[in-house]
Amino acid sequence: MNETGADQPQVSRERWVTPETLRSMTFPRAPLVRRGYSEEAVHDALRRCAQALTALTKENDRLRADMQRHRDWIRANNIGDGSSLTGVPPVDAVLQQARAQQSAEQTITAAREQARNMVRAARAQAEAILQQRWVQAAQPSESDQEEIERLFS
Repeated sequence: MNETGADQPQVSRERWVTPETLRSMTFPRAPLVRRGYSEEAVHDALRRCAQALTALTKENDRLRADMQRHRDWIRANNIGDGSSLTGVPPVDAVLQQARAQQSAEQTITAAREQARNMVRAARAQAEAILQQRWVQAAQPSESDQEEIERLFS
């Protein structure tokens, strides 16, 4: 069984035809009445090569299907951003994102504090202006004083 739980055909590596096996292959000479190699030996070698090629093609197809299934599973589970082979973002990207988040939080905190200070200053200024108007309203000005004297006379 493989990782997926499916039965996997066991192909022995000894039966596979390697490039070295093909290079070292020899065929017996044909009988004296014919020229070339023995047809039976050549056909036997071709059969073994075809079997090995078939087994390799099947294994390659199975591996490609497994790889595609794994890619689909990674996409379906939204693992990573898809830029890396493992689906996990690189450490540098994670650290950079953490620094950017920390910088954003510091900027927001500073902006809130500055806004609080501006509101406090505006309230203090408004109170000072109101206080000044109350004092002015309690003390008559020279023109008001002259008006009051004229009315008394």
